[in-house]
Amino acid sequence: MALQPFKRLLVKLSGELLSGENGVFSASYLNELSEAVLRLRNEGKQIAFVVGGGNIWRGRDADLLGINGTDADYIGMLSTAVNGLMLKSCFESRGLKAELVSSFLIEGTAYRRHPSEIRNLLENQVTVIFVGGTGMPHLTTDTLAAIRAVEISADLLVKLTKVDGVYDKDPIKYVDACKYDVLTFDEAVQKSLGVMDLAAFALLRDKNIPVAVIKGTDPMELIAFLHDPSKGTLVVPNLEEVHGE
Repeated sequence: MALQPFKRLLVKLSGELLSGENGVFSASYLNELSEAVLRLRNEGKQIAFVVGGGNIWRGRDADLLGINGTDADYIGMLSTAVNGLMLKSCFESRGLKAELVSSFLIEGTAYRRHPSEIRNLLENQVTVIFVGGTGMPHLTTDTLAAIRAVEISADLLVKLTKVDGVYDKDPIKYVDACKYDVLTFDEAVQKSLGVMDLAAFALLRDKNIPVAVIKGTDPMELIAFLHDPSKGTLVVPNLEEVHGE
């Protein structure tokens, strides 16, 4: 079953996925991601990214440095701008149109946009890259991704992870872990599967936006999932309302 109705995608991309073994960025990963985005654009998909900053700054290091949580969050927000500009440059090198949308002004680089402007960009084949978080500290990246998905009226929120879906237990630690193909939001919460936090689920449920959890270490898995949902896990508000059926 190809999930063709999922036309507008909000992709949550962690900074950790961008990093290489010997540096902040992996050139090979950035090239593969750019190729995947190009193929998706050629299939008529509209794509927006929420990019993290974990390859540059990890909030858990704040305690080691004696930095308060608020400042740590702002450092994280600024690090996403570096990643976003890298993505934009890589995408444009493939002939893609891309724009940074930030919660705060970065003169000449990133600007704040009204949601209607962002939707118009997507409709005009511009890949949008959200940086800067929400501009406010103490919000999770899950909640941020949900907010952006709602703002752009996304058909699907894609969460890129290090494993190929949602399992009943950690597949890295347990060889007998079982993968779910489809889950409801309620099941994910009741079983404490760690898909997203409650605030994010509440926002997505209200707008009936499902979540796909797929392996992000290979960007081509995003394309594969849209043609074969068994390549990941689809988490839906209600089973009766699964897109693509």
